Amino acid sequence: MKKIIGVLIGLIFIVGAAGYVWYQSSYGGQSYYVKIVEDGEKEDIKSDTGEKFALYHYKQTAYNENGMSKVIKYTADHNLRHDAYLKLTYNNVKGVTNWQEVKSKDLPQKAAEQLVKE
Repeated sequence: MKKIIGVLIGLIFIVGAAGYVWYQSSYGGQSYYVKIVEDGEKEDIKSDTGEKFALYHYKQTAYNENGMSKVIKYTADHNLRHDAYLKLTYNNVKGVTNWQEVKSKDLPQKAAEQLVKE
């Protein structure tokens, strides 16, 4: 009985670790920070059902917490507010998987220094 429980605990651990690795490779990534200074490039799109909507494409230099830069492309379903700071989650396979607005006081110091220079 103790061997069965030990094997089950080991299997649960292995499945959990594999799930974590899969999640990180699919949705996780490094955080980068940008400041919105201009409008995104608007693209009008029509869905399969014929519904029209717009996407706004952005391509700009982003900075990680160490101040290292990377040119990143991302999209939004609306034109983003000028002078807003965004935290982007960048995945090497999928690109930007998430973004959210952050306050300037929440920026890492080295990223903030780079964004002020722009």
